[in-house]
Amino acid sequence: MNMNTIVEPEILKELPSFESFFSRIGFKRIDGSVFGLLVLAKKPLTSEEIEQILNLSQSAVSLSLKTLAHFGAIETTGDRDNPGAKAKLHSAKEDSLAIVASVFRKREEEIIGDFKNMAQRVLELSDHPESSGRRKRMQSIITTCEVAESVMNFVITIAHNKSRSEYEAQYESLVKKLPRALDMLSNGAAPLADFTMALKDNLTEKFKNNLKGIYEKR
Repeated sequence: MNMNTIVEPEILKELPSFESFFSRIGFKRIDGSVFGLLVLAKKPLTSEEIEQILNLSQSAVSLSLKTLAHFGAIETTGDRDNPGAKAKLHSAKEDSLAIVASVFRKREEEIIGDFKNMAQRVLELSDHPESSGRRKRMQSIITTCEVAESVMNFVITIAHNKSRSEYEAQYESLVKKLPRALDMLSNGAAPLADFTMALKDNLTEKFKNNLKGIYEKR
């Protein structure tokens, strides 16, 4: 196997960065290895090629591919010229935002939702005066979870809209404006309450217009 036809050695040296990143966000390092190889490779790879390049067992690569497929990080297609399980071709999806949205939907939403529900249960059972400190802590957890849910819903929504050709221009515009909006928020360029309400009203109006456009096309 000619490695240069798959990935240059100097590029393959970046693989540990994928392993470290995946490990830090709660995945296995091997998932980072497999995904990183598919990202860096010049072409889709068979599971056998992945095994040989990474020096991994068939079972380890198979399990990792299943995990990556579950979270929408890779695509798998068949090879008509070479039928069989080993001949399936695997490639990394090009849209990273869609991958993040999929992870949010299939992992983080449930984890954060369960934790918020716990805090709400404890809050409801802490109505006596001596539990005031606990109530504040539980309310803080609930609020933090709601912020996280809002961020995830925002990412999921723009990832969904990005996949639709009619919203592509809006997505590009949003990406350019978002850093500026976040800088204003973090630097206190406007009172927090006023800024939050203005942002909410602006996003609400955009979503209403989007929905209106969808129904008008039906």
